[in-house]
Amino acid sequence: MRWICPLGCAVLSIACASANPDDNASTGTTDASSTAATGLDASADADGGPGSDGETGSDGETGSDGETGSDGDPSSDDGETAGPVDTSGAPGSTTDDPPPADQLPPVGAAELLPWLESLAYADWHAESGVHPSTGPHGDGVRTFFNDALRGSFDAGNATHPIDAAVVKELYGGGEIAGWAVMVKVADGEGGNTWYWYEIVGASTYADGTGVDLCTGCHAVGVDQIQTPYPLQ
Repeated sequence: MRWICPLGCAVLSIACASANPDDNASTGTTDASSTAATGLDASADADGGPGSDGETGSDGETGSDGETGSDGDPSSDDGETAGPVDTSGAPGSTTDDPPPADQLPPVGAAELLPWLESLAYADWHAESGVHPSTGPHGDGVRTFFNDALRGSFDAGNATHPIDAAVVKELYGGGEIAGWAVMVKVADGEGGNTWYWYEIVGASTYADGTGVDLCTGCHAVGVDQIQTPYPLQ
């Protein structure tokens, strides 16, 4: 029968444990480090910081994948910020500006006569010089078209747009003795769509819309305009 000394076994166990103290310490440190690392990962995920997968945390910070957080910073899918939107052509926007003051004669003698006397129309498209009148407008005449009327003739329009205008200088004795003026004030055709004005010296012959004295003769023109175009 084999006999084993219990005291020797105890001594052997103690000796083995004492021979490798670093093994147990290393194991304990590794376990502690793993536990600490696990704790840090959990802390990062909990506070919303970027995790290892680059996703955004709850505090809205941007992760490594470039996605926008919950704080709503605008960005497109490719990371570029959208530029301003041009609304100049949006429905309801207005691009037609009124013509300059020198392109539109006032309607009504009180304002129109001073405007004419200042020769505000002098830069309009004009006939090359004074020539004999073919109508009842004195010894000689010279006709001026504003931009709107000239553009309408260039486009071949049968009716002219609102704000189209013509000024005719009326001469007597080699000097300006008066003016005849037409201003388009309504859509459509016919004498009633025009404002008419004529003054010679101190005598006013027309000042209003659809004046019969004028519309009777002008009915044969291109929407009441009898002056040949292009201007001579």
